[in-house]
Amino acid sequence: MQRAEPPHDGIVLSVCSHDCPDTCSILSHVKGGRLVKVEGNPEHPVTRGFLCPKVRHYPERVYSTDRVLYPMKRVGPKGMGRFQRISWDEAVETIASHWKAIINREGPTAILPYYGSGTLGMVHGKLAGKRFFNRLGTLQLDRTICTKAGRIGYLYTMGTSEGADPRGIPHSKLVIAWGTNTFSTNVHQLPFLREAKKKGALYVVVNPFKVKGAEVADLFLQPKPGSDAALALGMMYVIIKEGLFDTDFVSNHTFGFEKLQKRVEEYTPDKVEKITGIEVERITEFARLYARRKPSFIYVGSGCQHHTNGGMTLRTLSCLPALVGTWGRPGGGIFFPTSTIFPVNWDYLEGENLRHNAPASLNMNRLGEILTNSKPGIKSLYVFNANPLAVLFNQNKLLAGLLRKDLFTVVHELFFTDTTHYADIVLPATTQFEQVDLHASYYHLSLQLNQQSIEPLGECKSNLETFQLLARAMGFYEPCFKQDSWGVIEEMLSVNHPALKGITLERLIKEGHALLNMEIPYVPFKDGRFSTSSGKIEFYSKKMEAEGLDPLPAYIPLEEGEEATPGLYERYPLYFLTPSGHSLLNSNFVNDPWHQNSDGRPTVIINPEEAESRGIKDGDLVRVFNNRGSCILWASVEDKVRPGVVVSMGQWWNHHYPGGKNANFTTPDFLADMGGGSAFNTNLVQIEKVDQL
Repeated sequence: MQRAEPPHDGIVLSVCSHDCPDTCSILSHVKGGRLVKVEGNPEHPVTRGFLCPKVRHYPERVYSTDRVLYPMKRVGPKGMGRFQRISWDEAVETIASHWKAIINREGPTAILPYYGSGTLGMVHGKLAGKRFFNRLGTLQLDRTICTKAGRIGYLYTMGTSEGADPRGIPHSKLVIAWGTNTFSTNVHQLPFLREAKKKGALYVVVNPFKVKGAEVADLFLQPKPGSDAALALGMMYVIIKEGLFDTDFVSNHTFGFEKLQKRVEEYTPDKVEKITGIEVERITEFARLYARRKPSFIYVGSGCQHHTNGGMTLRTLSCLPALVGTWGRPGGGIFFPTSTIFPVNWDYLEGENLRHNAPASLNMNRLGEILTNSKPGIKSLYVFNANPLAVLFNQNKLLAGLLRKDLFTVVHELFFTDTTHYADIVLPATTQFEQVDLHASYYHLSLQLNQQSIEPLGECKSNLETFQLLARAMGFYEPCFKQDSWGVIEEMLSVNHPALKGITLERLIKEGHALLNMEIPYVPFKDGRFSTSSGKIEFYSKKMEAEGLDPLPAYIPLEEGEEATPGLYERYPLYFLTPSGHSLLNSNFVNDPWHQNSDGRPTVIINPEEAESRGIKDGDLVRVFNNRGSCILWASVEDKVRPGVVVSMGQWWNHHYPGGKNANFTTPDFLADMGGGSAFNTNLVQIEKVDQL
């Protein structure tokens, strides 16, 4: 079979590799061997010919003067960012010799890989690193930072990660954006929403922050951070009390309704108003609207489960569609985006069979604690697809770990980031346009082939190539370490799974994308069968009961908040949220000047009432602080947040902040209630004006 090679001139079918549900199909224009333009593929049913602002300037990003183009070794103190160019041979030999010495002294579990979602590609994001580090016998990473808590909570109710297909939104009569910022982080949902609204659908936004798009909502509800489960229970109270629930669906397809009925008696609208800050009348209005307009679609973002009660929050929200019987039809149900929605499981290709020791993992949210603790005694850190010194929490502790003289750190990166400054070796990475990969969308349920558009710049190498070099240096000669990207992709496509029927590499090379062999929109649970032990949606979960958890939906006060820690709340009376920026994706694109011009500078949005009481005016420098740390930002005085809440959008790099520290110097690294998920939105702070730095 003829495999496509980078053209000198032409258009290449590419895929956006970033951690975004849209997984856009891209037409990459190449002229003279250079990437000159990217645009959305008009033939793709979700991309529809347009791209978000984040990626429109990708050619400038690829050819940025900030790119790491050659292997580097540190020549100054850690943190100074002083490096000297070396060869790949020297870099690989240096890494291998350090690792062999560590393994001889401490064993392979003294080496820790750390990786995020810098690429969601199956080859360079999912498999390449897992295979290598399994063979090396290191600790693996428990990747819990994004949706783990909510995923576990959802599973308790539904027994599966399956949810409503967003492509069914045009059939919905009510669309609810709950804890998500659709206009900034999921723009290709907007055509579906517009189509639904043209047919008469109503749009509701539930968010502590007045996100972009809330101004066009038919109803905007602004609960206190972490109170979403209480709002859902208050809705259930109204729906049950007023007889608005679907008696047939509840009787035939749910388990534990009588116990749920008793539980919601604890959540009267009056009580829920006190917890959420939303008026009784609006709680009642929302409940009636939700029960009466069917099919209804709830899109739950990850923000509301980034709390210490995040698992129970999703557990509770996922009970709502069952109560009103909106499952089993296009445009009905609830959708919580997680990679486990994709029906094909390729985990067996990750190389656990290559291990010579028992598998063990560490929670990625606790990297600072891991590096500063004598147990497990990490002696080497290998970072790829990630910038932990921008996006992780409790940064003072993480910084202390990275500064350890006995920690040998390797970072494989596109740019010189906050994290590379603390590396001993920096390796140059390829962009998506310089490599081949396969992408599985967790939003529109499809496979896409990213073909290589250009040759790698400088001496940049992909994750797969780099791990192959390291494998040879460590003496690993298994066949999987000789596969190129095409070979890995062919192996993945050879899996006998009904969803992959008709999807071949030849087809993907020609068309770029292929929807899975499933109905469109996909309607889960049409047959009334569910994957729980009871075969029904479980209002009451015996599994949770057996695990010592509350078996019913509940509101759990935040571990750090007005109810649970009143003394701490008195010292730090503001809930600090750090959602994505409009033109930024986690810490991506922050170093691109066109994005800085769009999002401006690191700011903290503060309600006028809170600002006035502190003598803060719009544009003032302010210090945001708590007992974990502090950061300095510019104040933006707006009514987008309610009193008692402040918001800083986007994970800017440290040097963009006046004090050289970003918002994650205040965020906690304690964990959510389920699955070890992150809880960085459970964060109390105080704010004061800064007269001078």
